[in-house]
Amino acid sequence: MRRKILVLLAAALVALSGVAACGQAVEHQVRQRVEHEVQQGKQKMEDKARQGKRWANKEVQQGKQRLQEEGQKAKKGIGQELQKAKKQAQKQTGKGQ
Repeated sequence: MRRKILVLLAAALVALSGVAACGQAVEHQVRQRVEHEVQQGKQKMEDKARQGKRWANKEVQQGKQRLQEEGQKAKKGIGQELQKAKKQAQKQTGKGQ
């Protein structure tokens, strides 16, 4: 009888230790999966940040280019107006004499 009880207790301990080991393995797998998901999330966020930075830099460069073009147009227009004013001034001084 004692022997049967000892065998049953030993079997129960082995079964419980197997369940505990299985639980640890499952916990380890869950932790690995969570860490993997976190890393993927971080990578996605970093990619989005880089993408946003590239877009912002592109917009800034396009804005600078537009400003330069507008500045050149304005400079050209001012030069043309200056030439007209000079010609008109020359005509008026020539007529006045």
